[in-house]
Amino acid sequence: MDGVWGTVNYLAPGSVRNRLYVAPGDQRATARYEPHRVFIADGRAHRDDLTLDAAGFTLVNHRTAVRVLDNPAVLDGGYTGESLTLVRALTGADHVVSLGWIMRRTTADRGGALPPAPDVHVDLHSTEIAHRYAGVHARGPLPAPGTYRRAAWTSLWRAFSPPPQDWPLALCDYRSTDDAEDGTPNLLFRVPALPDPGEPDAPDEAAESAASLFHANPAHRWWYFPGMHQGEALLIKLHDTDHTVAWRAPHTSFRDTAAAGASPRESVELRTVAYFR
Repeated sequence: MDGVWGTVNYLAPGSVRNRLYVAPGDQRATARYEPHRVFIADGRAHRDDLTLDAAGFTLVNHRTAVRVLDNPAVLDGGYTGESLTLVRALTGADHVVSLGWIMRRTTADRGGALPPAPDVHVDLHSTEIAHRYAGVHARGPLPAPGTYRRAAWTSLWRAFSPPPQDWPLALCDYRSTDDAEDGTPNLLFRVPALPDPGEPDAPDEAAESAASLFHANPAHRWWYFPGMHQGEALLIKLHDTDHTVAWRAPHTSFRDTAAAGASPRESVELRTVAYFR
């Protein structure tokens, strides 16, 4: 099978102070990680098998009508609108709400964008956390509790730098995970400036949300889609209240040392919550 060997960062055993501080244009993690070399298979020849409800992610061809993706006003307007339509079509949901977007860049001058996330994670830790996150970030009305049978949180990821990128996304096939891998909570704090590493931690109740971090597991099967371009989008499950299907997909960025002439990664991820009646 075609693919590359890459290094992914799993949570180190015994890491208990797991927090992520996010400030404009930068972030700092307090968790301890262990690098592991893993084989990351090329998923392009296996797209029919890598579906949202089986693997927890899917790659689709989707040409955006938006030409410049690094303009916040454009991302808030036309790009969000066409993305909600795409997520609704891919999931079959009755109602989809934007939870906002995040730009990421690997360049030193990121212009307010965040760096790629270099750890194996899922952005939401539990159903309770997912609903709390939606309540904070919803860019539209949320349905009343009891009016829907299922909710699914996703991230629509798109590269807008020329392929190949230096830090592409690696995705762990849900079928190679175990639901007993509950994931260790990583508390998220949004702050105006990154705290000094020696400062006391913020209290737990001040956390906006919590992601899940994962320990190394040799059963994990990793995939990536080399050479992603602006005419493609990757939809990733962050949480799904229906656990009869793939309800999450651990993922991380990794440095692709095999990509000759790789360009600095520039990407946008739009998070949504989809509701099913």
